[in-house]
Amino acid sequence: MQYPAPSPAEIEAAAQILFEEARFYRWFQISTDSYDLFAESDPIGVSELRGIAERMLLAAAQAKRQARLR
Repeated sequence: MQYPAPSPAEIEAAAQILFEEARFYRWFQISTDSYDLFAESDPIGVSELRGIAERMLLAAAQAKRQARLR
């Protein structure tokens, strides 16, 4: 079953949260202090964060829908 894709704004907001958590927990080295600077300096890295965020949002939507069907 297809689930509605998250909006670009939802993906961006989730990617920013992931960035902040990654910095806090030091999951990987990030030398920039802001998401915007990170996005400018590492377009591939920010693209990967957005992809992870999108998949997480899709999984959450799927879980929410399945919970309603039970």
